[in-house]
Amino acid sequence: MALADIRHEVVHSLAETNEAIREASALLAGGDDFEKVVAAGELDFLGRQRAMLKTRLAQVDRRLAEGHGFFSPIRQVWFSLMFHLESWLAHG
Repeated sequence: MALADIRHEVVHSLAETNEAIREASALLAGGDDFEKVVAAGELDFLGRQRAMLKTRLAQVDRRLAEGHGFFSPIRQVWFSLMFHLESWLAHG
């Protein structure tokens, strides 16, 4: 996967995460007790997810600025795997 494609996926995932945070925040503000507990857990996970995505975006931007080298394909696969790792662990 090319770095530009990875960047596109990270930006897309960041937008989805921000939307999920907005939805969970609304549920936390107006849901019943059980919904509030679930929303609080989701907000905790989504906050970590957003921080990871912002870090990945900065790393990808740095790699794009550096240009291509011998290890570029390996780094691209590594970024892609790390991008999905937390989601795979959290959601089975």
